[in-house]
Amino acid sequence: MSRNGQRGVTLVELMVALVIGSVAVLVIQQVMAVFEGQRRTSTGGSDAQVNGAVALFSIEREIRQAGYGLFSGSGSLCPLGINIYYNGTTVSNGGTLRPVVILDGGAGPDAIEFLRSDTDFAAIPTSIIKNMPNVSSIITADSSGGLAVNQMFLVIGKEGSKVCTLMQMSQDPQKTGNGWDLQHNSGQHLYNPPTPASAFTVAPKYEIGDAVVNMGNFVHGRYQVLCDRLTEVNPTRTAAPYTCANTTPLVDEIVDLQAQYGIAAAGTMQISQWCNATAASACGDWSNPGAADVSRIRAVRIAVVARSVQYEKEQVSPASLALWAAGDPGDPPPSRTLTDAERHYRYKVFTTIVPIRNVIWGG
Repeated sequence: MSRNGQRGVTLVELMVALVIGSVAVLVIQQVMAVFEGQRRTSTGGSDAQVNGAVALFSIEREIRQAGYGLFSGSGSLCPLGINIYYNGTTVSNGGTLRPVVILDGGAGPDAIEFLRSDTDFAAIPTSIIKNMPNVSSIITADSSGGLAVNQMFLVIGKEGSKVCTLMQMSQDPQKTGNGWDLQHNSGQHLYNPPTPASAFTVAPKYEIGDAVVNMGNFVHGRYQVLCDRLTEVNPTRTAAPYTCANTTPLVDEIVDLQAQYGIAAAGTMQISQWCNATAASACGDWSNPGAADVSRIRAVRIAVVARSVQYEKEQVSPASLALWAAGDPGDPPPSRTLTDAERHYRYKVFTTIVPIRNVIWGG
């Protein structure tokens, strides 16, 4: 065959094709990298949106229910305080009954604690119809109150005249000729002290006219941000200090929680100030509100800060995050300062005001 009949690709043409192909591959890689970065940013933002919403909903739900079973139409059932014992430790020795407590975290996140009954029956007081001869005696009431073995009940003085005591049922209520016996055998269950008079400074003997409230499993919870996640713990059952190891994780990538009390003037319903839970608050000392001040706390304003998991090459967040707008009377709104490293992440701030409805209705 003649050489003039042969066809092929020259070396120059092959090199040009390789260069064009390489450029095309680089362009495609760059486009894919940008697209993947945008996808991760979008996905991270979506995750932060979901995490923040779930965290806010969890806290809001508990604050709305706080105080259930602890207030009546005339206010707190335990204005003189409450006795709580658990597993060898006196948790509350006549301490003030607070349905919601903000624990100021200083430069770090705040924590929020709450108390309530979780009974499905009804947290309606039933009357005691027999005097207790001693502080460990059986409680005899005019109704079983829907109680069952292992559940908790709160014993209260008539018109708030005595320190309240949390007790645990040793067995199901027993019907007698003129009422129901509520056994709370000392030392048999974790919430019943072996010797109430030794566990509490004031261990009342409850009498005819005093009352019992079904507390169900007695919800005592604490929400706190630890290790960049929202955690929950029962402060009655778990002693401080609280760490990632002794709390239950609820929502990841939550980096801050801040809260303020909504305070009404005595005898009024309308909130007039928003106050930090500190001794240095512009509203006065709200670090440890007493019984008279508890009834003035009408709502809690909370802010939750959620963070995206995506680390951005450039700083994409401001140096400081405003958690809610300024302008309300009381303490200024909190903010969160971000370090240079933290500014490489994206953040979403969720804010709401939650009325403490059981306190409002009880007022």
